[in-house]
Amino acid sequence: MGLIFRQSLKSSVGYYIGVLLGALNTLFISTKFLEPDQLAISRILLENGLIFAAFSHLGTPYISDKFFSRFKSDENKHNGFLIFITIFPLLGISILLCFYYFFQTEIGNIFSDKSPVIIPYIKYTIPISIIWVYISVFESYSRCNGRAAVPTFLREVIMRVLNILLILLLGFGFLDFQLFIILFVITMAFIPFALIIYIVILKKWYWSWNKEVWNWSILREMAIFGGVLILGGIGSNLVLFLDRNIIAAKIGPTEVAIFTVASYIAAIIEIPSKSIRQISSPIISDVIFRNDREKLISLYRKSALNLFLIGGITYLLIAVNLEQLFSVLPKSEIYEKGIMVVLIVGLAKWIDMSLGLNIEIIAFSKYYKLNTLLVILMAFMAFYLNILFIPYLGINGSALATASITLISSAIRLIFVYAKFNIYPFSKKDLPAFFVIMVTAMVGIFFPSFGGNYIAIFLSIGIKSIFLIVIFLSLVIKFNISEDINVLFKKFSDQIFKASK
Repeated sequence: MGLIFRQSLKSSVGYYIGVLLGALNTLFISTKFLEPDQLAISRILLENGLIFAAFSHLGTPYISDKFFSRFKSDENKHNGFLIFITIFPLLGISILLCFYYFFQTEIGNIFSDKSPVIIPYIKYTIPISIIWVYISVFESYSRCNGRAAVPTFLREVIMRVLNILLILLLGFGFLDFQLFIILFVITMAFIPFALIIYIVILKKWYWSWNKEVWNWSILREMAIFGGVLILGGIGSNLVLFLDRNIIAAKIGPTEVAIFTVASYIAAIIEIPSKSIRQISSPIISDVIFRNDREKLISLYRKSALNLFLIGGITYLLIAVNLEQLFSVLPKSEIYEKGIMVVLIVGLAKWIDMSLGLNIEIIAFSKYYKLNTLLVILMAFMAFYLNILFIPYLGINGSALATASITLISSAIRLIFVYAKFNIYPFSKKDLPAFFVIMVTAMVGIFFPSFGGNYIAIFLSIGIKSIFLIVIFLSLVIKFNISEDINVLFKKFSDQIFKASK
């Protein structure tokens, strides 16, 4: 876990810079300069692009994670693996183009009642989908070559900076909304090209084919694996983003904007989980391939403990500052309706990430089809629970649907991993970890808040957050709850000591 923890920490730098930019954008710039309808349109295009990309790449990123080790050879230029993962998604993109051509009217009809403003912009989902495909493909190739930080920086930081610049240009009257969307697509396209340049700089752009290692047997195995996981990818993105489309169809674009802002805040909680999962995927694949049971147990338990701690303090910091945070948002009277969405969805995400890397363990084992079946089930549940809850509870109903699906799927995976591998993510450190979170929570609840103007509110949030983080880290380090956090703290302390001499 130490290797994963260190690498994911480097990758997390990009994530957290992206989070700061995303927070600035989603919470302040977008809410200030975009009307709720415009914010809803831009998010639905981006997220529907992810849904379609999950099909169009035909599981290629997952194929990279699982099969790259079989082709890895700098001497033989990875035997043409890059050529395969670049060309293979073109089949899925062709199918997507045909699908949109024949069903574009039906897609538009979904929004015709409550959100007709979305319909003229649906066509931009297609180029966005294609761009997402190759961002995913080239990121996975970089990751397999041990490089995750720069791709993460490009996607999480550079793309957000470009988006912020476009929103500012729109807000100050230099662009109309139509041109804004066109330029938004063009700036997104910069990312996969930048990834290509980065791979070339790494001298990993191996564009040669070694036909001796390729045969129909391996191609068939890869295609079946990708085909199974493609359903899982579609289902995952449907679970993540289907609610926005149902809210748009059932209520309207303003509620989509509110739900988008609230969901973004809740999603901050799982950022450490994303970076750890990203780095862990090829390592767990290798561990399972070598049948290294002890290493697998160690990875599973340490990841669960670290994610419980990091997710817990993140959720706590958000929860105790939430009302003040919403009070300073532009158009706060609109967006403060999302407070309960943050609390409900955020709690479910924290519980889910606290159960460790069970998704990856299943995905890279012979039972990988279960993830696909489970995600398909989740997608159906997402549709029906949103349809059921939204008419009665509005966006809070959608949050309840999301939380229910997250917890049910987490429980099923936990039970399955224990049943098939006889391993579980819990350890003797969990109880003191829970104690630390509860003590920090009690301090946070009773810590006084002060406000008034924006500066006073931000000072209140900052002082309270720093105080709680100090208490949390002090307890974690004192009781040696996380080996990885203690090692990291010791290295940091040693560096500070050396610098002060």
